[in-house]
Amino acid sequence: MIYFDNAATTKIYSETLEFMKEYSENNFYNPSALYTPALKILNDLKTAKEDLKNLLNFKSGKVVFTASATEANNFALRCFAPKNKKILVSSGEHSCVYQTSQHLKEQGYEVDYILLNEDGTINLEDLNKKLTPNTGFVSVIHVSNENGSINDLKKVSKLIKQKCPQALLHSDGVQAFCKIDVNLTDLGVDLYTVSSHKVHGPRGVGALVFNSKLNPKPLIFGGGQEYNLRSGTENSAAILGFLCSAKKMHQDLALNYQHLSELKQSLLKEIEELNPVINGSLNNCSPAILSVSFVGIKGEVLVRMLDEKDMYVSTGSSCNSKHSGNRVMLAMGKNKQQEAGNIRISFCEQNTQEEVIAFCEELKKNVKKIRELNIWKK
Repeated sequence: MIYFDNAATTKIYSETLEFMKEYSENNFYNPSALYTPALKILNDLKTAKEDLKNLLNFKSGKVVFTASATEANNFALRCFAPKNKKILVSSGEHSCVYQTSQHLKEQGYEVDYILLNEDGTINLEDLNKKLTPNTGFVSVIHVSNENGSINDLKKVSKLIKQKCPQALLHSDGVQAFCKIDVNLTDLGVDLYTVSSHKVHGPRGVGALVFNSKLNPKPLIFGGGQEYNLRSGTENSAAILGFLCSAKKMHQDLALNYQHLSELKQSLLKEIEELNPVINGSLNNCSPAILSVSFVGIKGEVLVRMLDEKDMYVSTGSSCNSKHSGNRVMLAMGKNKQQEAGNIRISFCEQNTQEEVIAFCEELKKNVKKIRELNIWKK
């Protein structure tokens, strides 16, 4: 089996699984209880928040753990964005941000969308044009989940603060966290979303990290957990498992980055003869994600043919798999044929050069086979 769909989810570290099993068995108490073992868990959760802030270099922030990055992104837009202010959202956002912004628009919020460049990054000129003194909230994804393009959040933040200093900058950092260097203090971000299962942690855990000076509306009412913002008994073992994986991955960030870069370069060299269309920049891009289209090929057909050989890639974000078309690809200016022929290959540090070679052999065989069949049909 060759798994190249790590942007969708990653395999949990075995060390994290062992840690969670032991922690669940021995530390099953409710962290809101007042007895000593429960207070220890509460302290563990506080330590986890400090650890996450340290990994993101955002010591002045607060952390609210959620059940997913989707929930964290919903929390950011629904509870931090002021209704009487303009909301700007990049056209390259993950569906959970885009769909939430559409919902807010239906509820009477003023929402506008920032155009994309051909490489999938936001168009800064368009952002500058759409920023007004009445802008209150801007959401720009850090690393595109579709093609890995990296937005320059520092430039975005500087532009926002110049034109509307009270506006908040939110970024979905799911594909950036533990994969590229992230320094939220330097970037000037007010809110940042991360996910556990994208960094070899358990599913069912995400987090929103935000400036501690902000005073948002609660997302979930109840017993008052998470600063009264998201009530409900915390999933302690999973949260701590998330940090266990994140710290391990972050520790090897530079080494992993180099390894992923080499895998990506090898794959591109292997498939060069197929004349692929690269969807995005190869310079300003995460080494973990590669989006390519093949002329005359439907990406979905290619994915299924590779699946038969136990080789797994996708046609883009798994969260868009139930919807036809690729909104982000079209926003980048790709034509219908390029959009339909797109596949997304995404690596993790556990992938190998041997897997790349074996995968490319099968990929080349199938692309040539489909192209020959198409010629025969004509």
